Order: sequence, then structure tokens, then C-alpha cells
Amino acid sequence: MSTLFLLGLAIFLGFFAFATYRTNQLLQTWEPEENLLLAPAENLARLVFIALLIGLGLLSGEDPRLLGWHPQHPWQDMALGLALGVGMPLVLFYPSRWIETHHPQWYSDVVLRSIRPRNQREWPWVVLALLPVAIMEELLFRSLLLGAFIPHVNIFYFVIGISVLFGLLHLPQGEWGVIGVILVSVILSLVFLWRESVLVVIVAHWLMNVMQLVLDATLRYN
Repeated sequence: MSTLFLLGLAIFLGFFAFATYRTNQLLQTWEPEENLLLAPAENLARLVFIALLIGLGLLSGEDPRLLGWHPQHPWQDMALGLALGVGMPLVLFYPSRWIETHHPQWYSDVVLRSIRPRNQREWPWVVLALLPVAIMEELLFRSLLLGAFIPHVNIFYFVIGISVLFGLLHLPQGEWGVIGVILVSVILSLVFLWRESVLVVIVAHWLMNVMQLVLDATLRYN
């Protein structure tokens, strides 16, 4: 594993962590005038970050199969990602509703409010914009942080550590937001290790985000 890869990964992870946490903090007191997912500068930045992450993966010197870049059964992976992406939000839906009703201090929907479509015309664009978000986060947390380190660490503790870190980045969303993200991250990490495919977790992550918006809209319109 190259020193340049480790340095680049540390810089990118630090920047991502700071930007994510800071944005979540700002949303506690700031209401954006437009949907954050549809800001051109934000989408351009995500595409640049994806390119940089792919470059880091090439610099790692690790087997592309460990990074999940050569899935052996892509159609099966897509089907599994579809099942997970639809199923996990449905499993978490009723616990989330109970917590929002009985312990509202445990959860904040600040991020959800900033990305939910504001009219029917925004829906296809928001769904599309969620895809580079999923690609970027799965490349970082599953492909590079997990896949590249498989031969070098105790993978059990590493999965827990990565998931806790990812969850803590969502602390402004409340305790339930952190716990939910940690649980989902552990599941996605295990699926990534099982399938040796970043495709399956990208599809699952993307559809989970879409389903969260769909369930939110269903509640608000009924």
C-alpha cells in the first residue's frame, strides 16, 4: 500500500468528515433557499471527488477485486442491492416513527428537509442527484477504507470502527440518526465483504436514500 495513497486518503477523509459535520451543524439554524442536492457547484464537486477517489484506488496498489471493482456477478449484486435498498428503510420505518413520536429529541430531520423535493418537477432530478452521493460515500467508506485494508487489519474491528465513524458524522441528526447509520453501515460493510462488490452497496445506498424520501413524502401527503 503506497504512502501517497494513505496520505491522500487521510486528507480526503478529514475533509469529508469536516464538511459533512459542519453542514449538518449549519442546517440546525439555516434553512437553504434551494434544494442542496440540486446546487450545480455541489454536484460538480461530487463528480470531482469521485474521480479523485478512483485515482486514489489506483494509487493504492491493492488488488481491484479487494476494492470491489470487479464484481463476479453484477446482475445478482444489483438485485441484492435493490432488495436491501428497499427493505432496510421499511424495516427501520416503524421504529423511526415510534421514536419521532415518543422521543422527538432523539432524532432531527434537518438533512432530510434540505434535500426533499419541493415540487413534482424536482423529484427525478433529486433521485438522479442522490446517485453520485451514494457512489462517493461507498467508494470512500467501503471500497477504499474497507477493501484496501482487508489484508492489513482485523476486519471485524475495522468494520465496527468505520461504521461508528460514519455514524458520528451524522450526530447533528440526533442519537437515533447515529444509531441507524451505524447499523446500516455495518450491514453494507458485511455485504461488501461477502460479495466483493462495490456495485451492490452503491445500489443499496442509493435506493435507501430514495426510499427515505418516498416514505417521508407519503407521511406528509397523507
